[in-house]
Amino acid sequence: MYLKKLKIQNFRNYGMENNEVEFVSADGIQSKNTVLSKESEQDNKESFNVASATTLIVGKNNAGKTTIIKALDKLINKSADKNFTSSDFNFYYLNECMDAYLNQKETTAEVEVPFMEFVLVIVFGDESTDSLANLVPFMLLEDVKDSELEICVRYEIVEKAVFKESVKKVFDKYKDEDKQFKFRKFLGCIDQAAFQLNYYDKNRDRVEEKFKLSSLINFEIINANLVKKETVLSETFNKIVAYRYEHMLGDKKEEIEDSFDGMNKELTKKIENHHTIDINNALSKVISQNHMKINLSADMTLEKVLEKLIRYEYVEKEFNIPEDQFGLGYTNLMMIIAALLNYIEHYPDTKRNTKINLVAIEEPETYMHPQMQELFINNINDVLWDLCKSKGKSINSQLLITTHSAHILNSKIHSGNSFNNINYAYKKNNQSRVIIMNNGCVMPDGVTDVNSTEFRFLKKHIKFKVSELFFTDAAIFVEGFGEETILPFFIERNEELNKQYLSVFSINGAHGYLYKNLIKTLGVPTLIITDLDIKKEDGEEQVTDLTNRETTNKTIQHFKGDEDLSTLEEHIEEDNIYLAYQGNINGYYATSLEEAFILTNYDNIILNDVLKALKPQIYNRIVNAGASPDYSKNKDFSSKWQVKLASEKGRFASDLLYLMIEKENSDKLPKLPGYIANGLKWLAEKLKEGS
Repeated sequence: MYLKKLKIQNFRNYGMENNEVEFVSADGIQSKNTVLSKESEQDNKESFNVASATTLIVGKNNAGKTTIIKALDKLINKSADKNFTSSDFNFYYLNECMDAYLNQKETTAEVEVPFMEFVLVIVFGDESTDSLANLVPFMLLEDVKDSELEICVRYEIVEKAVFKESVKKVFDKYKDEDKQFKFRKFLGCIDQAAFQLNYYDKNRDRVEEKFKLSSLINFEIINANLVKKETVLSETFNKIVAYRYEHMLGDKKEEIEDSFDGMNKELTKKIENHHTIDINNALSKVISQNHMKINLSADMTLEKVLEKLIRYEYVEKEFNIPEDQFGLGYTNLMMIIAALLNYIEHYPDTKRNTKINLVAIEEPETYMHPQMQELFINNINDVLWDLCKSKGKSINSQLLITTHSAHILNSKIHSGNSFNNINYAYKKNNQSRVIIMNNGCVMPDGVTDVNSTEFRFLKKHIKFKVSELFFTDAAIFVEGFGEETILPFFIERNEELNKQYLSVFSINGAHGYLYKNLIKTLGVPTLIITDLDIKKEDGEEQVTDLTNRETTNKTIQHFKGDEDLSTLEEHIEEDNIYLAYQGNINGYYATSLEEAFILTNYDNIILNDVLKALKPQIYNRIVNAGASPDYSKNKDFSSKWQVKLASEKGRFASDLLYLMIEKENSDKLPKLPGYIANGLKWLAEKLKEGS
């Protein structure tokens, strides 16, 4: 039995759409649970794969990741009716509700009272009768066949008529106040109203039986940033060991506590003879003992001894190093392991698992360097399995990890060979939304095999950098080193873009089309800069006309639908993608960034200095360098420059960047080719629309 999906409606940043989180994908059911058991250890360990079984929720800060954890926590661990308040409602939704009340006189439609709704999809298999007992109120005939059911939880107002009347009175009283003032009063009406959690089946029929999600689901949260002070590990492990010993002592606990009473009496006598009498005699010289005396006594208890029993140290070669001398990354990692150990320690000793067990780890990457993050996500399954094995416990668990680490995301994709079980949280129009990722939504068009060359290429570049795409405001895909080197300089000088989270990805060639579905799925505004790649005859140089011309560029072919350049528009725009390539620049069509840069800046002094330094003899022949150089010849021989610079592209870009930085405040800086400049302008406009 496991939790498949959660839908959140009107809670905090989540509104009415794109609000569903998937914990196990349809094609990942075989690895739905992390099964930990003493029996069949090897079989279980092999099936215990964190990459395919763990749910990842990724996204930038304030995208809504923690809100998902909070929703589960409130529903399962703190499900009292008044645990939710007006501040838990989605304010955009409440604003619409308030507008409906304010406009009620103009319409006969019934006005809705505010509510929150959470829908959990539970999948069950061959569980025991005990395991299914809590599901019976929600089961319909078709559920038995489908092995899947819905539990709908609504946070609803008890007396709707009373609430509507209270809102009417408030708005009548403050009818002349501004809307913000009225909204605060509307929130006050919500806080004063009586709410309750009601449960419904998938047909939205009310389940009248007493029910709590905590009887069906156990939810453990390991919070982010567990390092609060230098001795946090000693204190944490003391609690774990203390719990273990108290659990083991059982009936002997009272006998041990009696022995502490005897020890306290003996110690108190010694303290009295050596300290208490002397102190009181000294005190009597100042104040009468009829007014004040002191008493010192021993106060050892089993609880206090266990509380200070453990001193945590790191072992480094032959030395035991105090915990406060090790880095925060190691400490945070150990705190996560300690929290898992504590969870296992407190889990009931029983052979039966009648609950769904969710373990959420929030932002485990805190303080960890990139390699440690990747090792963590790759090996957390073995950690949990070994801890359960050492305690002899059998626990069916689902792991849920929230993160804004590109390294954790990348490692999960590669170790699992899949995009399944990844939820991408993002914000649009100030509302949190979730995109459920899977292999199908990122596969290049026409590709179905995860072992295909195209899919392996996609994952390869995800590994190197493109995982940042999940955390950026906008992206630029470029073909190679030249664009990747030069573009950041111009972006930094662009006031519309330099304050945005913008990532430039080099994809080593004209392979932008392979990312099309991934880009569309994420919805990130993306500029793809590629080369025109005109098919030329042997020996052909300058191109002045695209009539009857074809391109060898696969990305252009893919987006346009054919290789004919004579009907090619200045750029191609498709949803959140802008495809830029060279056009007519000063009478010629370039086929590379270097040629486009030369055509655009043929008479620029910085560009000419770079060309002269790289190829002095060729430069002198082309421009007749001397008293009166003819810079226009750079333009007329741009194709020749492209050929001669083919093996010097890296140095061309690096030298150009060096001189531009050196003369950054000069009015003689070269310009970006128009096709790139227009693409950046489009990107800036898209970012404005989304803000």
